[in-house]
Amino acid sequence: MSLDTDTARTPAVGGDHDERTVFRPWPTPTGRGRDHDPRSAYVERFWISTLGPSATWIMRRLADEFDANPEGFVIDITDLAGSLGMSWARRQDSPFGRALHRCVMFGLARPGLDGYEVRRRIPDLGPRQVARLTPEMRSTHEQWLSRTSTHDAGAIADSLVSAGVERRAAAIAAELAALSA
Repeated sequence: MSLDTDTARTPAVGGDHDERTVFRPWPTPTGRGRDHDPRSAYVERFWISTLGPSATWIMRRLADEFDANPEGFVIDITDLAGSLGMSWARRQDSPFGRALHRCVMFGLARPGLDGYEVRRRIPDLGPRQVARLTPEMRSTHEQWLSRTSTHDAGAIADSLVSAGVERRAAAIAAELAALSA
């Protein structure tokens, strides 16, 4: 859905049956290092143990919506939750509410006046998050970063999109190109 804030409300204020919520992009600070498309293998492999599978799916679904509506969009949060197999009960203690709160806790989304701002790109795990990985996953993470340190998957993806490749496919292809280089 396109951005029409006249019909949207914050999730905590909306009615029981119309939970239309605004999602806008949260600008990513420049010069902070690598970042990843929410649908990337990096996010699936390394962020999922920190963020959780439900929150990861929320970020992926929102990335799909941002591809169609880069300036933001209004979506029925009850429908979004249901499409991901979760319930939404206008509270943080609902499955969708807990998952969305995890996105906020880890700095991937933040509440706004009429909805949420969401990062379109997800950073590398921080040192504290890496320390919580299993020893095998820490080693895999280190290898992953060393193989991709000189390649900007985001720039590769942007080039592919400019050439007419769909954003989701471009993000996956760019990550694979950066890993195999």
